[in-house]
Amino acid sequence: KHPQRFAVKHFEIVGLRSQVFRELENVLRSPNANPKKTSGNLRNTTMLSVVKPLFQFVKKLPAYTTKTTRISTEAQAVVRTLQTAQEPDVLLFQTLPVACGLTAIASNQEDDGTTAKKFKGKLVQILQEVQTAYDRLLTECQSLLHDAFAVRHDEAKLREDLRMRASYLTDNCSERLLKRFVLAAADETVDDRQWLESLLMIIADKPAESWTDIDVRSFEPKLTDLARRFMNLESLHKEMAASYKTYSGKAHSGAQSFDARRITIARPDGQEVHQLIWLDPKDSDRLEVLVEKILSEESVQGSDRLKQALIAKLAERVMGNG
Repeated sequence: KHPQRFAVKHFEIVGLRSQVFRELENVLRSPNANPKKTSGNLRNTTMLSVVKPLFQFVKKLPAYTTKTTRISTEAQAVVRTLQTAQEPDVLLFQTLPVACGLTAIASNQEDDGTTAKKFKGKLVQILQEVQTAYDRLLTECQSLLHDAFAVRHDEAKLREDLRMRASYLTDNCSERLLKRFVLAAADETVDDRQWLESLLMIIADKPAESWTDIDVRSFEPKLTDLARRFMNLESLHKEMAASYKTYSGKAHSGAQSFDARRITIARPDGQEVHQLIWLDPKDSDRLEVLVEKILSEESVQGSDRLKQALIAKLAERVMGNG
């Protein structure tokens, strides 16, 4: 009804463009295509059959890959070009070669025997870089997890090590974020990739596929904080388990009725004092009265800084030099 809305575009694939078309068609042709219908006969190969795999390729990329600057400038240019391309011939012979760091291929340019192959080689190299960008991110994060949790085995043993360690904490952790991490680390129902992606999502509070470069930079500090809390909890429960048999140097059959805290004092010279403190429920009311009395002193009223300094002074006085 409205022919003015349509147009027909004609272009010739001759000379160097013909060779470029053949090279890319060989790379991008569907594995289910019949080679007898395409090989050596450009009339049976449409322009869309060559560019369609490129459009499908960029469409399936994780959001991280399409946004990151942690790939080469040429790879970034190729991704942008594929995302914005509208004309197949312009894409293949102009914008895509330029994005690869080459020159556009003119319609009257003759085949020199090397340009087409160079373009194909460059494009394949860049597409491989783009395709593996997300996998490289996962590998990098796996290495950071390995270091943060001080896993003694190689990275292949990371899951086994964390699963075992987390399994001892699943019933002894109530803090929301740490609980989620412990449960995910102990999960045996998913494959290794899903397991790793689950941990990364919990740490960053965002699926790794959707990360930006800002998320990548903030991941390591978040991981360091979570790993510290995980290992502190792990250490506390190991000390509690070892102390259940004795209390104050004597056999204590009711030790499991006690609560415990692990207190650490870190001094400016790098020295640290660690001590496991047992809390007897029978002493709770008496100690609560004493705490209220101290905190109600006029000298510390209204000053969180002074209250915190009081805690430090008391801890140093009671724990001494460790």
